[in-house]
Amino acid sequence: MARLIFSFDSEDYETPAADDTELWWARTLTRHGLTGCFCLVGELARALRTRGRRDVVEAYQAHEIAFHSDMHSAHPTHAEYLEELDWDAGVERLLREEGRGIADVRSITGQQPSAYVKPGNSWGPQTAATLPRLGVPIFADAPLEWAPGVPIWYAGSLCLKYHLHFDGYFRDPEDRLARMQRDLLHLLEAHGDGYVVMYTHPCRLYTAAFPDNFTAGKNPPRSEWRPAPLRPEAEREALKRDFDAFVRWVARDLKPEMATYRQVYEAHAPGRERWLNRDQVRRLAGAAPPAPGPLQWEGGWLSAAEQWSVLVGALALGEVHLTWPKQVAARRLLGPVETPARLEATSTAAIGELMAAARSALQDAERTGRMPASVSVRDAKLGPNALMQACARAIPRHFRARWPERVTLTPADETPALAHRADFAALRFQHTWSIFPPGFEGRRLLELARLQAWSARPA
Repeated sequence: MARLIFSFDSEDYETPAADDTELWWARTLTRHGLTGCFCLVGELARALRTRGRRDVVEAYQAHEIAFHSDMHSAHPTHAEYLEELDWDAGVERLLREEGRGIADVRSITGQQPSAYVKPGNSWGPQTAATLPRLGVPIFADAPLEWAPGVPIWYAGSLCLKYHLHFDGYFRDPEDRLARMQRDLLHLLEAHGDGYVVMYTHPCRLYTAAFPDNFTAGKNPPRSEWRPAPLRPEAEREALKRDFDAFVRWVARDLKPEMATYRQVYEAHAPGRERWLNRDQVRRLAGAAPPAPGPLQWEGGWLSAAEQWSVLVGALALGEVHLTWPKQVAARRLLGPVETPARLEATSTAAIGELMAAARSALQDAERTGRMPASVSVRDAKLGPNALMQACARAIPRHFRARWPERVTLTPADETPALAHRADFAALRFQHTWSIFPPGFEGRRLLELARLQAWSARPA
């Protein structure tokens, strides 16, 4: 049976009455001996402090704290500004603005956030690449996971989706408790050895809707922010009664193995980079798939980017007609951040020319932390997969064999295989979140998301 995580998107900083729902959820879990993860928006943490809600902050102490962005729905959201900025400028803005929110959440709650939860559907692969640099290595409510309940490493973050939500049971009180119990049991069994993340927005226990201050691109000044409308008291009490009974049932009767995001990370921490010896490099050269994708390797996995760094590295460190490196590091690189070059026709190159191109590509990767989108070999422009496949063909298959004098350069599929998977192919922004401005498509972000599939591998 899967492990269960209770996750709470604590985000409504516009509605002071919603502070009491944070308190109710935190105290209810504590009363039943369960630990939840409260994912705080930086502005909510600051609002709790401003409104004097020390009781809420103290109630959080029994639980795990995560980070739900600095300003959540206020424009421009992550996706909106990342769509307009180049990769490095986007990363710098995330470090600056989200770093502020993380620092405030840490200062106010006394906990370094364990995970990042995207606001609505606002995200970009830059987010996954940046938050670990701020000490937040888990991407929860991620758009991707390896399989249902199974985390995936992607762009440097350990990603896990949300799976079931209390919010889906608000409207129909008929058999609400029984339906929640049945649905949770089904998922715990279906996810096997993985995880089930059951989440809610604590504010919605009291509010009849989300605040609409930022809907459809609106961005009013703070003085015009309005609180959300509230539920009738009888409805609030019915929800509290059923949710309390459900939490009690989980704690006393179901008794699943509970987990926190910190425990997820501890279970899947990446450890040190791998090093491959000559024999392993030779075997990898024969095993690397023609379309880049994660490869099961000696009790673990190598991302396509790690395979690239080994095979290109072997050529970069080699010398014509002489021995080749004894050990090559499998670097944890990001994928390219520009559209890769596409080799149009088959040709050949001298081994020295290919080695020079490999050295140039590896130096670029060392400098930037990501794979280059293009490298020149004589007059040809090779994308990262065409380069990797050429390097794989050049690596001697026998211990005493020398480098070949010439290597064939062939066109290759530059789109990682994982990007063709149904969930990757279905990624979109338009019409997925009421906060986005009308017409926002995020096409550039979607292309970057596909390219970062080079970095993906199962946890």
